[in-house]
This record gives sequence, structure tokens and C-alpha cells, in this order.
Amino acid sequence: MSPRSALIAALLALLALTAACATTTAQPPGPSPDTSRPLLVASGADLTTPGSPAGTGVRRTLIDEWNRLHPTRPARIVELPNATDDQRSELIGALQSGSATYDVVNLDVTWIPEFADSGLIRPLPASALPDDDFLPQAAAAGRRNGRTYAVPFNTDVGLLYYRTDDLLKSGTRPSDLAAYHSVGDLLAAVRPLSHNTYTTQLAAYEGLTVNTLEAFWTADVNLVDGEGRYTGTEDDLRKGLDELNRLTTANYLNPASLEADESVSLAQFTQGASVLMRSWPYAYNRLDAALDPSSPLTRFGVARLPGVAALGGQSLGVSATSTRPDDAAELIRFLTSRSSQRELLQAGFAPARRSAYGVEDSACTPANPAAWYYDRPVRKGSEPSASPSHEGERPGYTTLLWCALREARARPATAHYVTFTRLVQREVHRMLATHDPGVDATAHRLQERLARALGGR
Repeated sequence: MSPRSALIAALLALLALTAACATTTAQPPGPSPDTSRPLLVASGADLTTPGSPAGTGVRRTLIDEWNRLHPTRPARIVELPNATDDQRSELIGALQSGSATYDVVNLDVTWIPEFADSGLIRPLPASALPDDDFLPQAAAAGRRNGRTYAVPFNTDVGLLYYRTDDLLKSGTRPSDLAAYHSVGDLLAAVRPLSHNTYTTQLAAYEGLTVNTLEAFWTADVNLVDGEGRYTGTEDDLRKGLDELNRLTTANYLNPASLEADESVSLAQFTQGASVLMRSWPYAYNRLDAALDPSSPLTRFGVARLPGVAALGGQSLGVSATSTRPDDAAELIRFLTSRSSQRELLQAGFAPARRSAYGVEDSACTPANPAAWYYDRPVRKGSEPSASPSHEGERPGYTTLLWCALREARARPATAHYVTFTRLVQREVHRMLATHDPGVDATAHRLQERLARALGGR
């Protein structure tokens, strides 16, 4: 290259470098962290402690502990409406409009794809990513398109509660419950003389979707693939609906179930309206607190739900509008730490970390009764109630809970989950409550609509 050519090349390179630097420096600066206010955590009400008013509970306790350890970076919980649909609507509206300065959002696991795809939450830094101690299904629910957007705070799994004395009167022992392939099979065997057999949540809300999916999975029917695409057929739908419909036949079902959510079904079971109830882990502490001399509930236990149980729970993400994403990520790491997870267990939540349970996977075998049911011991006299999860006092409960969680199945991961679940609720509730249309017509209607719903239409 000639000296003249070399000079021209050097000048061009210098001009290109100058332009690149100018472009870089022209980028608008990010928002300055607002340290004049506490970190705001948007979450549903915490009602884990029986009899506690809204605004109290273990989540508040953990935030108080964070504030004690980080006095210059305090945090505060902002409680959302109790109803799940209302929580989602309020969060989306606030985050899209910028009307709320949330830093951390506590999301139902089914919302994560929608919030991630809509840019309402941001990918988490490496320092906040879940490690191998987390339940794999719960950790996977926080990932979207190869990135992690949320860390499990608490998880959940469908469980079967039973009134011990009534179960025994029907000729069934708690140890027999592990032998049933499905709830329908169990209900056909448990026929008490003076009670309805079963209470569950079949009102037209998310509880109905969960019951429906559990029946479908138990019948070996999967409607959605790992990419959120509809894969079912009309025959699949008919098979799953037949399994769900078994719950309502031959007077097995407590009629109140058709309009019941978790609180209604728990009240019905406590008052003696049925022998069996499908609910979540939080119900254990509620039932334990309900045991007093005036209560018709005298003894109860909890078992794995026959068939396939659904995974529930909430996960923590950083709001895309947070001006303090690093502090928010550190708060998430604290709230999902091993010590925080142990506190969740004692309060009645199902933690997402294996270490909180102290149970080896080898305990979850068919030969181990503790992996299948837990019969609550009868207290004597005025003996105080111990937490069901207190280490060393009731290890059978924690074994049962962990083993149930290991086998639980996550609901479909799709940004269009809300459209999917509302369609299922509308069509299935109509079938169960009125039997018009029946299984065949409902399967046909769902087949026509589900693919469109999962495509966002």
C-alpha cells in the first residue's frame, strides 16, 4: 500500500471510530435510581396465618427482616386485590401506564410468559438466578425464550384432605388412599352413609381450570405442548371431560362445589359437608386452627391427590419500569434464600427449595407410607398445636408435601394462558352445572375454539 493510501485508510478508520463514539455517547441515560422511597413489592394478600388480618403474615415478616438488615434500602409490600384475575388486571394496568413504581412483582406462575413477552418484567441478572436447590418445575416456570424472568417464591400442589373418622366409617383407611389411580376411582369406593363424599373448587374461576387439567392429565390427555401450541383432538377432550364428569355422578360431589372457591370449599369441609376435599397446602394450618371443642371437625389428615396434581405458586420478578433493578434483584435473592424458604414452610406455604423440607428423594417411594399420606396426631387436652412443618415434630407432613411436589405438573406455559383458561372455565362450568350441553357437545365446542385461544385469537 502506498503512503497516500495508508494515510487515507488511517483517516477513514479514525472517522469511523469517532462516529461510533458519538453514537454511543448520544444514547439517553437510564433513569436515576430513586432512593428517596422504599422498594415496592406488589403482591396479593398474605393470609397464611389463621385468623390474621390482611397485611400480616410471613411475607410481611420477611420484608421486616430485610428492612432490619438493610436500613438504607427499605422495602414495602403493596397489597393487590384478593381475586387472582383482579390482581393480574391491576398489575398490567399499573405497569403499562407507569402509574405505579413497583420494583418487585409477585406473579402467579401462569402469568410469567405474558408479562415477559409484553416487556413488563425484565430478565434477571446472574446473581438472582435460581440454583439447583429449587424444585425443577417451579424454576422452569420462570424461564422464557432462554432467559430467566422470575424466581419461585412459594410453590403449591393439589392435595387430598380427609376427615379421619368419617373415612374409617366408610370402610377406607388412610393407608388405602395410595392405591387409587384417580379421584373418580376413589369416590366410587368411599360411600359414606350420611355425607357427600367430595368437596372441590368448580366455580368458574382458575380453580375449575386446575381441576379440569388434573382430570385430563390423569386420563393421559395433554392439550398443549411445550411451546404453548394446542395439540389435542376432540377424542382427547371427550376422554378428559368424561374423567372430570365422574366427580359429579352418583351423588359423590358436595353440590356447593359447583360455585365454590378455596375459601368456600374449606368452610364446607370444616363444617362436615364432605369426607374428602381437594385443596392446597395452606389449608393444613387453617384446619389445624379450626380444631376446638365446638368444631364438628375432630380428626383430619392429608394425602397425595390420586392421579396427577397441578403445580401452583408465585414467583418474583423485577418490574421493567423499576429505577432500582439491582436492589430489586437483591431483594428477590433474599426473599428466595434458604432461610426465607424455611420460614415460608412454617407459615403454611409450600417452599420452592428442596432444602426447606430436609427430605431426600429416596423417601418418595411407593413403599414409604409417609410419601403418600399424613394422619394428623390427636392432641391431648390443652396441648398446644405445633406447626405441621416444625422440624423434628411432624416430619411426615413435610415428606408428603415434598413427594407430592416432585410429581406435580405445571399448567401450560403460554402468553395466552388467560384466554385459554377463561374459555375452559366458561364451557366446562356450563357442562358441569347444567349438563347442557353434555360431554360430546362440550368437547366439540372446545375443539373448535382452543387452538384459536392459544394462538391469541
